[in-house]
Formats: sequence, C-alpha cells, structure tokens
Amino acid sequence: MEPDIDPKNIVGSIIKGSRLLDLYTTDRRELSLGEFTRETGYNKTTTYRLLQTLVAVGWLVRSAKGDYRLGPRLLVLGAIARADLDLRNEALPFMQRLADEFGDTAFLMVPGQHGAVTIETCVGSNPVRVHGLAVGAVIPYHVAAGPVVLAAFSPELEAAALAGERRRFTPGSTTDEAALRAKFAEVRAQGYAFSTEDYIEDVCAVAAPVFGPDGCAVASLSVGGPANRFADGLRERAVARVVELAADLSARVNS
Repeated sequence: MEPDIDPKNIVGSIIKGSRLLDLYTTDRRELSLGEFTRETGYNKTTTYRLLQTLVAVGWLVRSAKGDYRLGPRLLVLGAIARADLDLRNEALPFMQRLADEFGDTAFLMVPGQHGAVTIETCVGSNPVRVHGLAVGAVIPYHVAAGPVVLAAFSPELEAAALAGERRRFTPGSTTDEAALRAKFAEVRAQGYAFSTEDYIEDVCAVAAPVFGPDGCAVASLSVGGPANRFADGLRERAVARVVELAADLSARVNS
C-alpha cells in the first residue's frame, strides 16, 4: 500500500478482488473456484461472491467447464494503459508520414468500452479537415475504418459489436448483423478496412491493425479525408501505405 493513502479510505473487497486477478499469468489463463480459494486463503463463499462480481462487471468470464478467465473489459483497460505508456509516442512518426504524404488526417485509435477511442491525430496540408474526430472522440465499432478494423481483429470486440445496438449515422452505415459479420470477415481476409461515408458524410478512410503480442489488435492506424480525394488511384496508394506503416508500427511496439 502506498504510504500516503489513509487505510480508512481503502475498500477491502476491491483489494481482495485484485488479489484474485493477480493469480493469472501467461501460463495460467483459467482458474477454478477451488484454486482461487486455496491460493488466496479466502473462504469458499467469499471467493465465489468476489468472482461473481468480477464476472458481472466484465473483468472475468466463465469458461465452458465453469472455470474463470480474464474478460474483455480487462483487455480494453490494458490496451488503453499500454497506449498511454508508449504507443502514442511510437506511432507519431508513422502518423506524420501519412499526413505528409497524403495531406489528410492520420488517426490512432485504441479499444474503449463503448467504441474506439481516438488518442492521437496528425493533420496534413489538405485544407479540408475531418470534423468530429478529435482526440478523445469515441466511435462505435460498426462504423468508420479505424473502429471496424479493431473489432475485426479482436474476437471480444467483434462479439460486442454484433450483440450491441447499432446506430445508423449515414445511409452507408452497416447496421444489419449478418452484413456486419460479413464485413468483419472481409476486413480480416484483406488485412485492412476501407470506409466510405458510413460515419460522416463525404468522408472516407483506410485503416490497418496494430497488433499486440497475442495477435489481436491493440490499436488502429488510419488516414481519412474528403471522399473525392480517395478516387483515381489514391485509395490503392493509401491502402498500401497504411498497411505497410501499421505493420512497421506493430513490429516496433512488440520489439
């Protein structure tokens, strides 16, 4: 415990719950009720209630055999924490290259509870800017290239996107579950996402995943701008460059 924290302000059940989570390692990804009880020294009733609470908030999930494994909420929190530590700084040179080469806006997004969170942007020389996508903006996973590519390369995020409500932002928004499932599969197959006016009218974007060590997307790198600028071969050049730089960034953050 930190020396400047008054013990009277500590919630004991939170401490106990965190000790359950501390038992997970890369070699121990599922634990039973008995294992938790034995290794923490808590009684069975207390342990079960703590585990059920962690399941209720999404920090743990039950496996098919009834054991417990880490849930998608922790994946999201971990991705955000990692982004705050080093991803933004590693990504900035790659984003600047995209902004300089294409004159449009480059974006870095990471998973959030309710959608992809924009954590950095780099604006190019093109006088037309993409409004509504500033740092801190949260975009649902069923629209826009960056969020779609995150969901396509993360099973937990894809499942959440398919199960949740899907707002129609423009006539191009994909809201049908079957169509969205097919879109995610197509993005995985081709290795990138291209969005055409599905979140903001007259705006297109291309995004590629930045992978973590487990092979899931921890971020998306994208460039977006006016739809008419992605015609006449620019789309193909942008796709190739975004995919290339996202792969380079993945190698950097995992080195």
